[in-house]
Amino acid sequence: MDSTDEKLLNLIKGNARISYEELGKQLGMSRVAAMKRVKKLEKEGVIRGYNTYICREDEVMGFIDIEVSSGKMGEILEYIRRETEGVRQIFRNGDNKIHMVVVTDSVENFKYMVQMIKETCRKNLEDIRGSYVREIIKDVYGGIKHGKCPGEGSVSNSQRSDGNS
Repeated sequence: MDSTDEKLLNLIKGNARISYEELGKQLGMSRVAAMKRVKKLEKEGVIRGYNTYICREDEVMGFIDIEVSSGKMGEILEYIRRETEGVRQIFRNGDNKIHMVVVTDSVENFKYMVQMIKETCRKNLEDIRGSYVREIIKDVYGGIKHGKCPGEGSVSNSQRSDGNS
């Protein structure tokens, strides 16, 4: 990947709907050359997809961090896959840690999800913590400026699964 590819990625990161013609202009090349670069980056897996980020008034975004007991990762991931809704992304951090991005329709439902994971999987967990997004400071994907998230004022900054802040 060269500096032109980096510039191309920055352009589409801010506007995934940018035309090949506009990409070409900004990169100093033809639209066909710009398209070939994009297709090459897609084929290499550098560009994995294009998303539309929708910020709805009735959604709460949160993060759940789970520390799993040794050898229990598969069981926890299976429960999350089977029994939870609203999980956008799951990341595995090391051998026994999970970080989840969750979107739900209310703070209460987010708390309920954390509590259900805690109660159902308690013998396989070392720790579980949930926290809510109160304000978006920077969005590298563009489209959202500094401002409050839906539900501001009713969402705590950080809520442990046991109810303590």
